[in-house]
Amino acid sequence: MQNMKNLKQLSLFVENRPGAISEVCRVLKDAHVNICAMNVADTTEFGILRMLLDDIDRGNAALKSAGFITRENNVLAIAVPDCAGGLAGVFEKTGSLGMSVEYMYAIPSAKQGKAVIIFRFDDQESAAGKLTAAGIELLTADEIRS
Repeated sequence: MQNMKNLKQLSLFVENRPGAISEVCRVLKDAHVNICAMNVADTTEFGILRMLLDDIDRGNAALKSAGFITRENNVLAIAVPDCAGGLAGVFEKTGSLGMSVEYMYAIPSAKQGKAVIIFRFDDQESAAGKLTAAGIELLTADEIRS
């Protein structure tokens, strides 16, 4: 059974050209799918677009129908104290647990005094349990949307 703290993220390759991300956004708009968070990591010719969507199944289907190659993977949303050293404290704990970060990105937060960072770890399967046991606050999809 999947851990309820794991969030589904959609990743896709997009050409590094004007209008490429606009096409993705248009497809999702036409499918009535809201983008909750988005991150782009680019190279010379392509970028990896990572998104949290309000309806990943409908968004994935719409993008595939439009010819995009997509991939779903799990990520974790971590509530980080929004103060100097807040993120350093998270990294001290992940480092002591032997966890390596593959990538991360920040998303808007409505949580008072907290920043929300999306993480993908090298061992995503055990990450949620280790982080929870270490006292790190993980958020569900509903919690990051509210």
